[in-house]
Amino acid sequence: MQKKLIALAVAGLVSAPAFAQSNVTIYGVADAYMAFGSQGDNDLSAVNSGGLAGSRIGFRGAEDLGNGLKAIFTYEHGVSIDANDGLGETLVPQQFVGLAGGFGSVTLGRLYAPGFDHVVDAFGNSGILSPQSILSGDLGLSIDAGSGSRWSNSVAYNGEFSGLKVRGIYSMNAKEAATGEQGTDVNDNDAYGLGLNYANGPLRVAAVYQVIQADTADHKEWSVGGSYDFGVLTLAANYQDAKSVNNIDDNDADIWQVGVIVPVGAAGKVHLGYGEADVDFAAADGKSKSYSIAYTHALSKRTTLYTGFNRTDNDNGLGLGVVGHQSGVNVGTGAAGDESDVFAVGVNHTF
Repeated sequence: MQKKLIALAVAGLVSAPAFAQSNVTIYGVADAYMAFGSQGDNDLSAVNSGGLAGSRIGFRGAEDLGNGLKAIFTYEHGVSIDANDGLGETLVPQQFVGLAGGFGSVTLGRLYAPGFDHVVDAFGNSGILSPQSILSGDLGLSIDAGSGSRWSNSVAYNGEFSGLKVRGIYSMNAKEAATGEQGTDVNDNDAYGLGLNYANGPLRVAAVYQVIQADTADHKEWSVGGSYDFGVLTLAANYQDAKSVNNIDDNDADIWQVGVIVPVGAAGKVHLGYGEADVDFAAADGKSKSYSIAYTHALSKRTTLYTGFNRTDNDNGLGLGVVGHQSGVNVGTGAAGDESDVFAVGVNHTF
């Protein structure tokens, strides 16, 4: 028994320096909320995952290669903290390996496109509280802080120069080469995007352009937004335009949102926002109007309580909104123009 303990102790001493040299950081988000709402005949009463940000666990690391060059990697896996969901690509937010230096970084893998975090949003792109995120996600747009802006089979460049962040990405997502799903041209469903984000003191300005190719029609989107922190409040606005959504010709939409963030004491913030989507799809056309109020309270640097309410009003044929999205009712069949009301309260912890 004593010999085994000594052997284990020696093994630990030998392996510890190797682990330290690998410079691996474990990080993550644990986020869950209760939601109550209704939309027509659909009711919602549930505990769900990812109200402010998607729950996940990740590992990132770097190795110094000398002369200012580093090898970097990230492996991240999404977690449905409310359920025992199976594994799959949709639960892998990002995973990549690459090189970084004074020039920025070049990475390969499943990566965030610029549309994931280059939208200016008073609600931090919350999928249940942000009008912009609710409307864009329900319409299947690629400039969205969800799966639409997580691209597999990609190469990306990221750089930062005096407050200006640049992100470029190209996704060689040629599924038809292996499955015959979309014709014979290996470039038929590639995707590419460019994002610029400039921050200087209280000012932030961001712009995105993304294209998802197909042999039917290219899905094209652009977005521009800005915010300014006046101290007593922050104003934010964003506009988004999409053509041939989901690679269907003449499926067009545009979304705009205005929002305000008002500090309350040292730890609280009130978030107000209004957004509209003008939809011109083959299945339906009309407008959806979405407005939210929320309160976030930082219990610490890593733990935040949040609560909020969203209402999304729809013209006939549209069913956008949190409740409709979770019930599979968005555009066309089954979308009768009902309004979606949802109230949520939750906790977000980062580590």
